[in-house]
Amino acid sequence: MANTLEELPLYQKVVEFWTAVTEMLTTPALRRDRQLYDQIAAANDSIEANMKEGFEQPTDAAFAHLVFVAKGSTAEVIVRLKQAHRKRYISDEQLTRIVDLGEPLGKMMGGFVKYLATSGFTDRGRHSIAPRPRRPTKPPRR
Repeated sequence: MANTLEELPLYQKVVEFWTAVTEMLTTPALRRDRQLYDQIAAANDSIEANMKEGFEQPTDAAFAHLVFVAKGSTAEVIVRLKQAHRKRYISDEQLTRIVDLGEPLGKMMGGFVKYLATSGFTDRGRHSIAPRPRRPTKPPRR
């Protein structure tokens, strides 16, 4: 079991996808279409955020739900970049790179959701919380 989100191979793929999309967001033509740019940037940022939020949930069912949300955000980024391609803001090569990273990532997320749904772990997140040391008590003043 992973003790941190960063230990999951899926997380490394999320970061790779996020980095590729973030690099693409520097394309001047795409930056000029502020609404499309903002939609892509927000969906892209939500992927990692939902993964982290899910990892911190107490159950695998709750984690699976947020991985599923992240999977939806991944699909949104891909479709919005396809729109950017149709508007000629990005090249064929740029779109191909995102699709080649994003579609397998979505499948990995789907597989991970299935795994989490069958694992039934109900104590996620508590493994990293150390008990607080007790402070010595002082006798009351008289």
